[in-house]
Amino acid sequence: MIAATLIPESKPLLRDWYSDFIVVLVGAIAMAATYPGRTHGLGMVTEPLLRDLQLSTADGRVLFATINFWATIIGSVFCVPIGWLFDRYDRRWVLAANLLLLGAVVIGMSWASSLWTLAIAITLTRGLGQSALSVVSITIVAKSFSAQRLGMAMAWYSVLLAPLNLALIKGVGWAFTWDDISWRTVWAGIGFSLVALSACGLLLRSNNSSEESGQTIVDRTGFTLGQALRTPAFWTFSLTISVWGMIYSGVALFNEDIFSERGFDRNLYFNVLSEITVIAVCAKFFFGWLVNHVPLNQLLAVCLVVTSLSLFGMTQATQVWHAYAYGVGLGIASGAVALLFFATWGKLYGNRELGRIQGFAQMLTVFASAAGPLLFSASKRATTSYTFIFLLLAAMTVAMAIVAVFTPMPKPLAQVT
Repeated sequence: MIAATLIPESKPLLRDWYSDFIVVLVGAIAMAATYPGRTHGLGMVTEPLLRDLQLSTADGRVLFATINFWATIIGSVFCVPIGWLFDRYDRRWVLAANLLLLGAVVIGMSWASSLWTLAIAITLTRGLGQSALSVVSITIVAKSFSAQRLGMAMAWYSVLLAPLNLALIKGVGWAFTWDDISWRTVWAGIGFSLVALSACGLLLRSNNSSEESGQTIVDRTGFTLGQALRTPAFWTFSLTISVWGMIYSGVALFNEDIFSERGFDRNLYFNVLSEITVIAVCAKFFFGWLVNHVPLNQLLAVCLVVTSLSLFGMTQATQVWHAYAYGVGLGIASGAVALLFFATWGKLYGNRELGRIQGFAQMLTVFASAAGPLLFSASKRATTSYTFIFLLLAAMTVAMAIVAVFTPMPKPLAQVT
């Protein structure tokens, strides 16, 4: 067991607060920067991209979903080495290099003119964004706070993340209202922004510990990756959250088409997407407080039940308010599940090999999210509707909620040798 490190309490309270804020802010900026590698980011340019490359037919959508699937699977491998790098090297340079590379790839994707170049660009964007940068972002915050403070730290992280995500959604949506702008121009602009954001790593201290939080004791105890993998809780949380990510990725990529099938227009789609983002923030903050008072497996079960109700409700949606109600449910569930994914690993397994544990868990979620769009597109081609897949996944999430309730939590860190 690696012993805890004592840190002198020599900094003023204001500086402690400022240092904590900087860590959370940089983590939130890094997570927002994963946007082009995320399904919801790619989903906002999917329709014009498909039209541009003449893939807007049913078969074309399945082909695009297949490319996205393999790109995400291959890109998920980036989670493992980035966790190892984060545990060993200066987090400032790991973050800066990640942002620079992602920005360069996004700029390159804006020039893609063939399926092969598009496939390579999506693969690298998924790997550097959805996989690697997500691990870096979450671990920057998770390694900087004790288990008792981690839930609220992650809640504030989510609060700071929300306006950044909302600005991206509104900004891209606003850009597409211009008649003479293409998805390529928007995508290139995002890439150059990522290159500029690489400088934010300089706001962090050079150490990779929690010293900036000003706490007397920094917890360096905890599980190794091997020990974590031998606990039932790791697999319950990682697999159920992964399946949830699979559901959300399928919904996010084809949300505009899902709304269209129910008779809703594109403006309503963007409004509900914004609603989901705002509600998700509130859910993260509330669940960030709950994680210190309610067992994590019970919170996970609640998230899954809300997801089931939201999916079932969308199959019955015929009125505008039904779409907004769907957004409320999906917003609550997405915010709560994201908070649990952010906070679970540090709270259950400590800081000892948190980068590797977080990276392995992230890899599983990426595997699952890759299957979402393919599953949704194939289901629609087979049934001409998204209703069947929504009902099937609603039933599956209820079953997962039951499993979560009966999953034992790991022993306290002090008992792990």
